[in-house]
Amino acid sequence: MAKSIKRKQFIAQDVEMIRSAAYSDLSGNAVKLLVLMQTHWRMYEPIAYGVTEAQKRIGCSRGKAHEALRELESHGFIKLMLEGHFYKQMARKWRITYREFNDQKATNDWQNWKPEN
Repeated sequence: MAKSIKRKQFIAQDVEMIRSAAYSDLSGNAVKLLVLMQTHWRMYEPIAYGVTEAQKRIGCSRGKAHEALRELESHGFIKLMLEGHFYKQMARKWRITYREFNDQKATNDWQNWKPEN
């Protein structure tokens, strides 16, 4: 009886992106959240990830989790696709801008980020 080989999943990030000013400016919580969000990436559906989920996964306060999501959005790494609804228990839905989505090429919005003076 042959053993089935289980394929490992992995996350790869572009070195150019990691060396960018936008990535360097991210807080540790934002970097951690970005990696965690990538584990949910699918080509044809946005990532459902709310503040509560981020708070649990990062292990921080609600305010810090919200701040990490705002950071990722303002730096161009994620883009809001659908607003969430607290009372319907529906998380916001995001797309990762450096990955393909719905047969569209990555927008790489992080490349346009400039530090505030």
